[in-house]
Amino acid sequence: MNENVFKYDLFVSYATPNRKIAEYVVEKIEKRGKKCFIAPRNIRLGFDYAAEIVNGISNSRAVLLIFSSQSDKSAYVLREVNSAVSRNKTIIPLRIENFVPSEAMEFYLGPTHWLDAFPHILDTHLDNILSILNGLEISENVRETSAESKSAIWQVKDMSQALEEGLDKKKVALREIELDYLCITPDKYEMNDATEGTLEDWIDSISELDDASCLLLKGEEIMGYCDFYPVCNENFDALASGAKMISADMCDVYAFGGDFDAYIAMIAIDPAYATQERYMQIFAWVFAKIKSWGEQDIAIDRIGVSVYSSMMEKFVKAFGFEYSAVNPAKGKVYVTRCSALTENAAYKKIMAKNAK
Repeated sequence: MNENVFKYDLFVSYATPNRKIAEYVVEKIEKRGKKCFIAPRNIRLGFDYAAEIVNGISNSRAVLLIFSSQSDKSAYVLREVNSAVSRNKTIIPLRIENFVPSEAMEFYLGPTHWLDAFPHILDTHLDNILSILNGLEISENVRETSAESKSAIWQVKDMSQALEEGLDKKKVALREIELDYLCITPDKYEMNDATEGTLEDWIDSISELDDASCLLLKGEEIMGYCDFYPVCNENFDALASGAKMISADMCDVYAFGGDFDAYIAMIAIDPAYATQERYMQIFAWVFAKIKSWGEQDIAIDRIGVSVYSSMMEKFVKAFGFEYSAVNPAKGKVYVTRCSALTENAAYKKIMAKNAK
């Protein structure tokens, strides 16, 4: 086993009220020769918090979940579990109180062996954790990045096409939630199930609206996504005013054609790869979708978008979108009319480039 493959043996996920217990477990495990990642200790000064968390999970052999009634309700803990499941990490749940997991937590974890450490954390629990880590270390193979993955092609695919080619819906949902966590940073925005929805909600929307979404892929790896929904005038008014967050159930039935507004629910690109070129790829898909809908007698009048980054804001301004409101997640809402967009010079440049 190459010791440089993983920087940490264990990522420790916990809710703030359980911090002392988490630190106690880390102290005991590290005294036995293992290395842990625990926030905020291992968050590098000046680096993005969400990105550091995801990197910590990626660079750890396993994830220890300090489970309690508080962690069960924590949006941050749920996002960490999401990232762990997305990366096929072994999750070790250490239950520190007699509390039954919520449906959302159970949906992530599935059938798993819980280490019940109540009323006290005993050395036997630490022995079990170390035994699991040692087993993982023995069974691991050195991970190597192939030349093929290094030169993987970047492309945007319709969600429907990606699913037809065998991409798993749950895998897509897990990665999209993680991308939201990376792009809608918790220190600036409000992230919770009310604004984000549950994993089940995400899987359902992928199933029902696969023709209104796309994935930005590097080879087979999901690096970004976009949801672009036709909505009725009433729903658009609520979105444009900031009164509501966009959700899949707002999407109107457009298969028969007709007049609609449309809303870009999210353009999320992994911040480590969020270049202007990648944004251009996704906006090219959005504009091609508007054209395709027009050919199907689906006429779009107003277009709105939620903005969560400075680069995204620069793009929508360049395309002529104007600021409208702040949504419940504290993101900015911008709107324009399709007639104005199609006369925009930046829009015409992208359409001309993709017509070649």
